Amino acid sequence: MKKKKQNRLNKKVVIPAVLALSVTLGGFSLPGSQAYANTSTVLYQAPEGLSKAEVVKAYLQSQVVSEVGARSASTIGEQFKIVSEFADSATNTYHVRTVEQYNGIPIYGSGQAVALDADNNVYASFGKVTQTLTRSIIPTEPSITKEDAEITAKEQVVSQIGEVKNYDGVETELTIYPHEGRNYLTYLVKVSTSVPAPGYYHYFIDATTGEIIEQFNAVHEADAPSVTPITGRGLDVFGKVQNFIAVKDNVSGKSYLHGAAIAGGTTTNPNIVPVHTYKANRMGETAFILLSGLFGLSGFEVETGNTFFADPAAVSAHTNSIKVNNYYQSIHKRNSIDGKGMPIISTVHIGSKWNNAAWNGKQMLYGDGDGILFSSLAGAMDVAGHEMTHGVISKTANLTYQGESGAINESLADIFGALSEMHSNGLTSPSEWEMGEDIFTPNVPGDGGLRSMSNPKSKKLSAVYGLKDNAYPDHYEDRYLGELDKGGVHINSSINNKAAYLISEGGEHHGVKVTGITRSKTEKIYYRALTNYLVPSSGFKEMRAAAIQSARDLYPDRNGVPSNETKAVIAAYDAIGVSGQ
Repeated sequence: MKKKKQNRLNKKVVIPAVLALSVTLGGFSLPGSQAYANTSTVLYQAPEGLSKAEVVKAYLQSQVVSEVGARSASTIGEQFKIVSEFADSATNTYHVRTVEQYNGIPIYGSGQAVALDADNNVYASFGKVTQTLTRSIIPTEPSITKEDAEITAKEQVVSQIGEVKNYDGVETELTIYPHEGRNYLTYLVKVSTSVPAPGYYHYFIDATTGEIIEQFNAVHEADAPSVTPITGRGLDVFGKVQNFIAVKDNVSGKSYLHGAAIAGGTTTNPNIVPVHTYKANRMGETAFILLSGLFGLSGFEVETGNTFFADPAAVSAHTNSIKVNNYYQSIHKRNSIDGKGMPIISTVHIGSKWNNAAWNGKQMLYGDGDGILFSSLAGAMDVAGHEMTHGVISKTANLTYQGESGAINESLADIFGALSEMHSNGLTSPSEWEMGEDIFTPNVPGDGGLRSMSNPKSKKLSAVYGLKDNAYPDHYEDRYLGELDKGGVHINSSINNKAAYLISEGGEHHGVKVTGITRSKTEKIYYRALTNYLVPSSGFKEMRAAAIQSARDLYPDRNGVPSNETKAVIAAYDAIGVSGQ
């Protein structure tokens, strides 16, 4: 079968390992989006007699311009499908997310977030509306089967990484894929792997011809047998004793790293999230059969004959997962990655001296490092927070992993990775805005980590990117505009990282003074922006608007004057060169 752009399979661009903590998926802002929208601002007056969902669809449809320049009067909202909605009792507002569709088939990368006030009026909206969709002619009947598309995708995976005995997951959906000026009917096939190499492969396969239109690796680089909960112990990668929940198999007498994160809820009805940790090597045939047969996952059980687990990387990954979940549950009332208690799965000892960690769409993956550039990446809690946040992003804004939206994706993973680590260290501990400082260049004391959020330019980059000072940028005008690193998703993330640091800690940057508002307020603003307002296509300007709107929601204007919190957000984005215009 002929494959389009086959040459891309063999084209390798080396991105420094310090860039690639992980990668993810991500996308584009509504006519009339309000950077300073307040709940007192009305973008659209709710017609009488419409439900909340109908108001949202009517508003979005009103933004579709007809060929003669008038607003579209077509059937209310048929272009838009509601994918989530919830009431925010704290602000008495209602929030709805939509995707665009063509004859019921979703448009890849599309998405809108609309907020309603207490009277059902639209007061804020984010996400671009496609203006010509109803006038487009796009095939909707596939000529190949879903199974054919999956076979093609698996063949490509094997050609890149070798034989895959067990896939962590294969998901396929029919979608409209806008590409180079055309809309294609495609099967989007997502393939997750951990052995022989970690990957979260995405293939857009033309559903009428079978050709591969586009592809990329979006790696965000099982019930147990009859068991009894036990208190497990073990040394983490830094030699510190950790205690945690594990399980003991009542038949074999062996214990496994199947535990739980318990946070929030009540004493009689606590929130319990399953936490499973595996390793990718060094296990016998019997254990492998147990794993693949009972759990359907790649990797091997981490086991012991007693209650002491002697694998430091596994102990670190397991306990860090619990701590990150406790951060999200305690601070944001989010129950696991999806908000619904999904199991948190980690696999350690990936690859041979792999200098990376990743979220592959299903679980966290950790390399052991080469001992020179990195020690075991499972040891760093901010790395665990970064990877788990990629999962949270995929379940909320689902930011497209390319260009500016990809940079915002990576930045939010850094921000919440740092915040979760600071939360674990305690409120009295100093603020620490460096990424991976615990595991980066282990033989060089005081190196400060692989990325700095407080001072991005202190970390150097290869001259191949042609950036000012060969360093991470801290201002929008200095951003990377090339094609490497998926359009600078890791490189340009440092710009938004600097804004978050300024909002929390304050300071002067590029001549703009910012008065910090503390990290406890900063994390609430960014979490609200992520879960309420950002959409797949959001870039830097939309990030600014979402953060300002979130600050206004939480800390309202008084007598028309922005709160100190909102002023801090505005000043921080001014300081990094991202304006509201």
